[in-house]
Amino acid sequence: MVQQADEQKISPTSLKTQARMIDAVVDVVARHGISGTTFANVSATAGVSQGALVFHFKTKDGLLTETLSRLLQEYEQAWSAAFASPDPLTRILGLIRADFSPSICSRKKLALWFSFWGEAGAKPLYNKICVESEIARYEAMLASCRDLVEMSGGPDPVLLTNSIDAFTDGLWLQMHMQGFPITRTEAFDSALAHLRLLLPHCADQI
Repeated sequence: MVQQADEQKISPTSLKTQARMIDAVVDVVARHGISGTTFANVSATAGVSQGALVFHFKTKDGLLTETLSRLLQEYEQAWSAAFASPDPLTRILGLIRADFSPSICSRKKLALWFSFWGEAGAKPLYNKICVESEIARYEAMLASCRDLVEMSGGPDPVLLTNSIDAFTDGLWLQMHMQGFPITRTEAFDSALAHLRLLLPHCADQI
């Protein structure tokens, strides 16, 4: 992957070009899916030559793998910021807020998430990258839930974590499906309402 190379050897112009190519992949996958994503339509969207794509990413699979890696890095940066607080409820709220932030939960990004998840079963590398990221995110939520339950009581931390994450997954799916439109703000409000049901003793803080 590109980011495994020494980025100090890559010029600022090349880094900007790579970022534009990755942004183009997001647009193309949102419109055509992974199977319909080609060097031709990515290069046209990015405004670069197909040769430039080959130079930076070698193959379509290399381009998609790098896109997935950057998507997950962006997601990790968003949710890890919640861990700056020592308060477990604040961390839980921060993790949920990250899931519905504009940079993570746009319709284009959701199309990308679901496209990669759909391919993960057939692509071991996609699966490995997704699983590693999901484990880190899950453990962050579980640790916060355990700390909260230990401090103020509540349901079993594992069940609490699974319920929060399953509800978020369902909201993401509802946002992604054209037949069940729901805005990002409505989804976030629903996630908070669900959390109040799970933690009635903390409802006035949510």
